[in-house]
Amino acid sequence: MLALVGRREEKASLATKDVGEAKRRHAAHAAQVEARWANLRAGVRRLNLLEVNAIAGEVYDDLIAKFQVGRFSPVYNLATTGIIERFVEDTGSTNRKAFLRLYGPEIDGHLARKGLVVDPETRGSLEYAIAKAILQANTQSLKYLDGDFSPDPMAGRFPKMPAKPVTVALPLDEWFSKYAEASKLAASTRKRWRPALATLEASVGHDDLARVTPDNIADWVDALATDGRADKTIRDVYLASAKALFGWMQGKRKIAANPCAGLRVKVVEGPVLRERFFTEAEITTILAASLASQRGRLSAEQAAARRWVPWLCAYSGARVGEVMQLRREDIRFEGGVRFFRITPEAGTVKTKRFRDVPIHPHLIEMGFLDYVDTRSKELFFDKARGRGGSDANPLSKKVGERLAAWVRKLGITDVGVDPNHGWRHSFKTRGRQGGMRDSVLDAIQGHAPDTEGRKYGGFTVRMMASEMELFPRYTLAHTDREAEIPV
Repeated sequence: MLALVGRREEKASLATKDVGEAKRRHAAHAAQVEARWANLRAGVRRLNLLEVNAIAGEVYDDLIAKFQVGRFSPVYNLATTGIIERFVEDTGSTNRKAFLRLYGPEIDGHLARKGLVVDPETRGSLEYAIAKAILQANTQSLKYLDGDFSPDPMAGRFPKMPAKPVTVALPLDEWFSKYAEASKLAASTRKRWRPALATLEASVGHDDLARVTPDNIADWVDALATDGRADKTIRDVYLASAKALFGWMQGKRKIAANPCAGLRVKVVEGPVLRERFFTEAEITTILAASLASQRGRLSAEQAAARRWVPWLCAYSGARVGEVMQLRREDIRFEGGVRFFRITPEAGTVKTKRFRDVPIHPHLIEMGFLDYVDTRSKELFFDKARGRGGSDANPLSKKVGERLAAWVRKLGITDVGVDPNHGWRHSFKTRGRQGGMRDSVLDAIQGHAPDTEGRKYGGFTVRMMASEMELFPRYTLAHTDREAEIPV
């Protein structure tokens, strides 16, 4: 409840020294607090007609209690009556603004004291009903000035607020779809997050996000850990997906507070037993294997992926997925520089930004551009022959996964280095060895600048190509390893 209430303790003065009266007032105050907490737990609500008029009646009762003891200004009441009447007659924008300038804070305060967060439609109905209640109270105040304290014959029109709040259901499927669309979540992220959120649904026993509490979230996270899921996965997939979804819904005023707020999952990093870049021996093994003839039941594109992708990653530090989705049109020549463009138009790019990467002369000498000339569209897979590709699981990703499995078969089995991602670490390490500037290496790899100042300007592909001349070439000792290359 801490995230919803906003404080650890509820404090209020009972304003009496009489023990019996104090007990009575304490019970009444405790009931109010419990009711407010129940409303906060319920989240954003759409009130029905009875509830709207019950709240208007509460505002009326508060005003009458003040007016009966003379806590009002007859001049003010008369002056504001016209504004309220115009709003009741026409709730258009101009009249509404004038009314809310007078009574908006009072309405907000009343709802806050009750712990109510209402949707926009309910808010409009409430403002209208409360405006009518204020007019009725103002009319009654004029009678008090004449000494007439007889009951208002219309006071009985206001109903009492039902004890149990009526909530608007917020189904998980519907609201995750809305969030994913509004946030433009990548298909791959949707694929990871939706099953993760399904475990929350199973944990709480329903799919209504409006009813999910911080305690529900804490119990869910504990259960995930008990089931053996890794702390990092719980933090970065399960809790991250819930926190993002509820945060978006809070921003849309669909729930009062994010039930994930304040919850942390501590991830204890295991011991680091090696560097994350490839050793020289591992580099030689992979690159030499890529040069060997690729046998077995491989398509032309799969064989080409084994042949060229390791070398392209080695000379660019690009992600394997980014290289796998390259198209013929992404291989470019401008201003005397050969380069390839990594772009979201071709597929998933983590940063969602294009970048140009100069093609190392060694790749050109080995015939990479000749291979490009043989392709009409994608370089390393054929959509026409591919099976099962989708936005969430594109063919380029599948080919990349097969490449990683092949690298493992080569004997690169140390779990301390990723068979694909290891090239990103290796490229930066080797570039530094050759004397390349970190800022240029970052630009080539798509890493964000480390200071605000370095975010200004950038590097042209010609500047990057010039710097790439410092990158040490990969040289492989002559070896006949064809018989050892797995298929």
